[in-house]
Amino acid sequence: MKKNISATLLLLAILLSAFGTAYYAVWKIQEDDYVIQFDTDKASGKIKGLQGKIVFDEQHVDAAQIDVSVDVNTIATGVWLKNNHAKAEDFFNVEKYPKISFKSKSFKKTASGYLVTGDLQIKNVSKAIQIPFTFHEKGNQGTFEGAFQINRTEYNLIKKGVGEVVKIAIKLPVSK
Repeated sequence: MKKNISATLLLLAILLSAFGTAYYAVWKIQEDDYVIQFDTDKASGKIKGLQGKIVFDEQHVDAAQIDVSVDVNTIATGVWLKNNHAKAEDFFNVEKYPKISFKSKSFKKTASGYLVTGDLQIKNVSKAIQIPFTFHEKGNQGTFEGAFQINRTEYNLIKKGVGEVVKIAIKLPVSK
């Protein structure tokens, strides 16, 4: 009798947890529409190759998750020589580290939108960062927008003459 009750409770717990996670919105990145821009004192441009998973529901911010990466080989400054220098062994070293990744740890609602805390990994360095962002949903479509800064030298991007502070702006259209 105890085994039947335990098995029933276990089955109920599994069903409830599966139902609960299915409730949160999983967003698909609109591959051709997003923009990731970067800007330093000496170089600016865009990067593509964004892939990953975004789970976000404004009513359940505590359950949100982001696990994404970009392909460093897609860096585009508008100058072929700068692109090649950025990909070279002494900067991004795309042969060894072809991806930049971000994985969230927590989310919270703020007065002006949201704040995600997570780990940004560039090359072999992973650092906790915070990204303020807004989210606008219209039916099955949505847009995440955010901006933040990093110091490139903290990620072993040491090449001189580029500018240490990198400003990054993201506009990310998504669909359910």
